Amino acid sequence: MAIRGLNRRLDDRHRGDGLFLLFDGNLVEVIDVSIGGLKFRNPPFRLDPGFRFPFELRSADEDPNPLAKGIAIVRAAQEDWVAVEFVRPTFTLLKVVGRHIGRQLLGHNHLFRL
Repeated sequence: MAIRGLNRRLDDRHRGDGLFLLFDGNLVEVIDVSIGGLKFRNPPFRLDPGFRFPFELRSADEDPNPLAKGIAIVRAAQEDWVAVEFVRPTFTLLKVVGRHIGRQLLGHNHLFRL
C-alpha cells in the first residue's frame, strides 16, 4: 500500500521492507521507496540537503543482489531519517525498485520480473 500524507513526491511511496542502502561504508535500512527516490534511517553522521553521493541498493529478497548502483541527492533530513532523490537512475536500479514495488503490491509468492 502506498504511503500518503505530507508528500512532495509525485510517485507513490511503498514500504522499504527488505531494502538496504550501502554508501560510504554504511548499510542503512530503507523506510520507503518510489521510482524517484527513497527515505532511509539516518546513518551515524549528518547528511544535509543538497549533498550528492554514490550508493548501492540491496534487497534481502534478491540473491544474488544485482549491481544496482546510483547517485542520490539529499532532499530532506530529520533526526531519524533522510529522504533522497535518484539522479539519472540506471536501468538496473529501476529494475530492483520495480521488482520490490511489485512484491509489495502482488505479494512475495507472485513472480514479478522486468
